[in-house]
Amino acid sequence: MTALRAVTLAPALLTSFVLTVVVCALLPPALGLVAFTSAGGVLVALALGQLQEPGVAALTRSRPATQAEFRVMAPVLVELAGRGVDVGPLFVRRVQRPSTPVAVAIGRRTVVVSPGLVEATYRGAVTGAEAAAALAHAVGRRQAVRPRLELAMLAATAPWRLMAATFRRVGRAFAWLPFMRLAWTLRGVVGVICVVQSVVEDRVWAGLLGGAVIALTYLVPATRRRIEVHTEAEADQFVLSLGLGPALAGLLRRYGHPMTPERTQHLKTAVEQPQPPRLHLVNN
Repeated sequence: MTALRAVTLAPALLTSFVLTVVVCALLPPALGLVAFTSAGGVLVALALGQLQEPGVAALTRSRPATQAEFRVMAPVLVELAGRGVDVGPLFVRRVQRPSTPVAVAIGRRTVVVSPGLVEATYRGAVTGAEAAAALAHAVGRRQAVRPRLELAMLAATAPWRLMAATFRRVGRAFAWLPFMRLAWTLRGVVGVICVVQSVVEDRVWAGLLGGAVIALTYLVPATRRRIEVHTEAEADQFVLSLGLGPALAGLLRRYGHPMTPERTQHLKTAVEQPQPPRLHLVNN
C-alpha cells in the first residue's frame, strides 16, 4: 500500500508544488513571498497535528454537526462505541453531491457524513444499524490505508485536485466533438511517437518527459483502482468483524450502489464470535 500510494501521491505533490511556485511568481514579489511562506506554515501546522478542525472543514467542505444533527446521530455513535469503534468529532458536509461518499473518516478520529445520511436516519429511511455500518465502513477504509500526515497531504495536493477537476469539466464540455474519445484512447501511440521523434532529433529529455506524462495517465488510474479494491475489501472485512455486514449490504442494495454478487454474499456472511471457554466438572 505504501508503494501504491507513493505512485499516486508523487505526481500530485510535484504538480501542486510547481503550480504553487508559478502562481506565487506571478504575484508581486512581497505578496508572493508571503503567500508561499503562509502555505508552507499551514502545511507544517497540519503535519504537526494543529488546525485539525478548520483543516477538516476546509478540505472536505464540511462543518461541525449541530446539536440537532448530533442528537440524531448519537444512537449510531453509541452503537459503534459498544462495538469498540471510537468516533471523535462529527462533521456534516455543506453540500450534498451524488459522487460524495456518505461517510469519510479523516484526521485522527473525525468522521464526515453527508447531510442526506443524517436526514435519512432522522426520517427512519436508514436504520441505526445501517448508519452505523456506513460509518464503520468509513473507519475501516481509513484503517486499511493508514495514511500518514493525511490533512497535510490533502492540503499539499489541493492545487492538483483543482487542476484535475478543471480539466474534467473542460473534457466533458468538449466530449461531443468527433474523435475526442478516440484521441484519448490512442494517447499511448502518441507518446511512443513523441519519444522516438525526440530521440531522433537529439531532444531525449523532452521526449522522455512527454512519454512519462502519458505513461502516468495509464499508471495512476490503474494504481488507484488497485488501492480502491484493496481498501474496499479490508473495510468490508472490518464491518463484518463488527457484525454489521448484512446491514451494510441492505443499505447499499436499497440505494442502488453497484455491487458484485460476490461482495453481496460476502457481506451477508455471518462472522462467528469467539465462544467463552466452558467449564467441565471432572470426577476424581
